[in-house]
Amino acid sequence: MADDFGIYLAVIILIAGAVLAKVAERFKIPYPIPLMVAGLGIKLVIDPEIFAGIPLSLIAQLTLASVLFYAGLNINMKELRLSIRSIAVLATVGVFLTSIIAGGTIWLAIPGQVGLIGVAFIIGAILTPTDPAALFSVLESGGVRVKRKLFSILEGEAVFNDATAVIIVITVFLPFIVPTLAQPWWIVGGQFVASIALGVIIGLGIAWGMSQILLAIEGTTNTSIVTAATPIIAYGLGELFAGFGIHPGALAAVFAGLFMANSRSIGLPVLPQKSMRGTMKNVSFVFEIIVFIFLGINLETAAMTPEIIAVGGIVGLLVILIARPISVFAVTAFDKTMSNRDRFFVSWAGVKGVASAALAAIVVVEVEAGIGGTITSIVFIVVFMSLVVQGISAPRIATILSLIEEEDAAQEIAAMRDATRHALLKLVDKYTEGKVSSQIYSRLKAELEEEIFSLEDDLRKLVSDRRSRLLELEIREEIYREKLAFFQAEYEKGKVPESLYEDQKSELQAEIDDLVIQRRPSIIDKEE
Repeated sequence: MADDFGIYLAVIILIAGAVLAKVAERFKIPYPIPLMVAGLGIKLVIDPEIFAGIPLSLIAQLTLASVLFYAGLNINMKELRLSIRSIAVLATVGVFLTSIIAGGTIWLAIPGQVGLIGVAFIIGAILTPTDPAALFSVLESGGVRVKRKLFSILEGEAVFNDATAVIIVITVFLPFIVPTLAQPWWIVGGQFVASIALGVIIGLGIAWGMSQILLAIEGTTNTSIVTAATPIIAYGLGELFAGFGIHPGALAAVFAGLFMANSRSIGLPVLPQKSMRGTMKNVSFVFEIIVFIFLGINLETAAMTPEIIAVGGIVGLLVILIARPISVFAVTAFDKTMSNRDRFFVSWAGVKGVASAALAAIVVVEVEAGIGGTITSIVFIVVFMSLVVQGISAPRIATILSLIEEEDAAQEIAAMRDATRHALLKLVDKYTEGKVSSQIYSRLKAELEEEIFSLEDDLRKLVSDRRSRLLELEIREEIYREKLAFFQAEYEKGKVPESLYEDQKSELQAEIDDLVIQRRPSIIDKEE
């Protein structure tokens, strides 16, 4: 009976998590925030011992495998080439640098609160991965699309630095607090390189093998089953080398997804990309719900002392304001195509999320209970703080820095709608000529019309947002013009000195000119 209750409770939690994520989208906040809060709420009303038998470490590893594989499926190699150097350096040197800066700063700032120096560095390493899913969900719900290169960097860096962070945490920093895992530095270096090399090789092998299976089977259901199993097989096969201190599982999942998504480019058969992405979107989302909620459930209340809460807040500030910006500016200094505004946004958009939560769950199993409670508490605080501070503000920051491409988004939707209309007209012609049966015609016609309706609905939303924004800009301009008229009238009456009038006139006119530029016509205006 208890087992039945646990199953029912798990189903209820998943449904509630999906609802909370939808609510978060409605209010334009990162969906992990309400999930983590829900986990804390569950802990307060339900005895946590009910969940004691759940293998959270295994779930965390499955989550990493699924999320990283899905991220790989969404990467286009042509887009990746735009920023491959920056991504490669950020995902390797950047991860090391962030780990060292964060860990060292944590240790120097609050040495008495995190115990062993290894704890400080492993916390720094756990907090290096970024969460593009949480960030992009907020950007998309807010109708904000960052510039193409920045999107490519953020997406690519997040995918690869998550994988390399897993390797670094387990092979480099975990031995600091688990003496039995300690090895000479040259062996650790070899394990790190071997993990990366094997990750690529295993990923390619899995991509080839699963491609053959996908082509041999038929039906959407079979495709979904094979796709969902792929990251688990890739990750599991990679972790067979764990006995040698080599952990290529995370990278194997990434490269399996990357190679399968770009199968045509590397000589593999063309695969059903839409079906694979749809399947993994749902699978990875389920795992994310579980991990974020259980991050809250497994939070040790006794460990959340005022001192630890203060430490977590300080660590969050150190990671957000010091470690991440320094590493981003340092490792992208060679990239002359990036401006300081670009670098600032990339550093600010390094939102912490599912990878950090999953890594914390994996590490806690390997360490003493007291240290594990400290790590979980600090990671929870920093991830929550990052989601609230960076995640919510990222769209606004992108807008302020003029790094958005609203026009491209509307143009893309309009082009997709027109292409679908064109395809529909061709289908009608074929049906009229008797080349398509009425049954096939009716089904395809309904699908195309539904797609057109959906695209037009998206375009209407953009138009609505644009109108609201234009109205706000017009009102702001009127306010500045009224201020300017007031100062001019007061100056002519002799009530305001000339120096003050000229200063205010210059500042207000600059504001008005900026608003006029922002109101320039766009593709959306043409659609209206």
